Amino acid sequence: MVTHTAQDLVSVEDERIKTLYNYDLLDTPPEVPFDKLTRLAANLLKVPIAIILLVDKERIWFKSKYGLETRQIDREEGLCDSAVLAEDLYLVENAAADPRTMGHRLVTGTFGLRFYAAYPLKTRDGYNLGAFCVISKEPRKMSREDSEILRDIRDIVMHNIELRLTSKLSAARQQQILNTTAHDLKNPLTTIPVRADLIKMKKNNPEMVDTMCDQIKVASLNMVRIIDELLQSGSMESDQVHLLMMKLNVSFLVSNVVSMNLPLAERKGQTIHFSSEMDVMANGDEGKLNEVIDNLVNNAIKYSPLNTNIYVRVKTFPNHVLIEVEDEGQGLTAEDKKQLFQRFTRLSARPTAGEHSTGLGLSIVKTLVEAHGGRIFAESAGKGSGAKFSVELPLRTN
Repeated sequence: MVTHTAQDLVSVEDERIKTLYNYDLLDTPPEVPFDKLTRLAANLLKVPIAIILLVDKERIWFKSKYGLETRQIDREEGLCDSAVLAEDLYLVENAAADPRTMGHRLVTGTFGLRFYAAYPLKTRDGYNLGAFCVISKEPRKMSREDSEILRDIRDIVMHNIELRLTSKLSAARQQQILNTTAHDLKNPLTTIPVRADLIKMKKNNPEMVDTMCDQIKVASLNMVRIIDELLQSGSMESDQVHLLMMKLNVSFLVSNVVSMNLPLAERKGQTIHFSSEMDVMANGDEGKLNEVIDNLVNNAIKYSPLNTNIYVRVKTFPNHVLIEVEDEGQGLTAEDKKQLFQRFTRLSARPTAGEHSTGLGLSIVKTLVEAHGGRIFAESAGKGSGAKFSVELPLRTN
């Protein structure tokens, strides 16, 4: 038998309250779907009162109520503490004769509660937000059919609650996308007109004009990368990852990506060291794998200090190809490792030369690698110790 200390129970209750607040249901206006469900339950089960209730720290708040005017009561006044701790149906058929409830003020007082049946409102994470209950002032038996009706309506209530949360999170994510896009596009967009004006002023200085043109080109490429990542992320969210599989020379593909990124590294005084076994072959989508490696190499350049080394390696093992991108950059904290590969996640490292990031790149990389039947993982000894990202892909054997 598992026993819980008072401290354990307090911790569980704290997490339950935190989860309740995350659902953002307390003190919200009445909603038609919930009100219809309480009315339906009362009519089907032939009881005068049906309630969707949420158990807060010190109160019980009614999200929907049928046959009752009160909007909330003090937590100590209700029977709901027992219901919210229950794993399944909490049933009192005659409260005046039940040792659990016979002394309760709702039973002995003017309210005269006699029948109480409730199913907990359990979230996907296993926390009870409150309960869906029906009440009568007359004792009664509850048949198996009645309990199934109450449970089914409770399930519909929870389905609506989860949909409500999903909608809220989706709206927040869309707002985050807008904020991220606006922020990340603002700087390069500002750069372009400023540099264009400088070109007009310095048109008799060819060297200065060349420099300004290069800066405009870099700003434009940054915007293209941001837009590409947003579009790629949107298509993946819609499960639209389509692979054109073919036999690929991974050594050549990675070497080509390294060559394309050399100018970026040279601007920061960085040296990219590339090593590979000869003609390592795998099946894959050339464009998608090119994007994977380019993202990792570009990140290594972006987040590494000036005048440091970056190591890119291609190795073979009996069953897979291993591609490593290792840098001498800012490293990964323990918190970073928990958030790696999540969408719109900003890690502790910051670009070292004013570059920009949507926070989407690594999540896209993970999706593309896994679509190939591979896996990606990262290693770092901690802050300031550099990081190594490794991609494993199935080896082509014929």
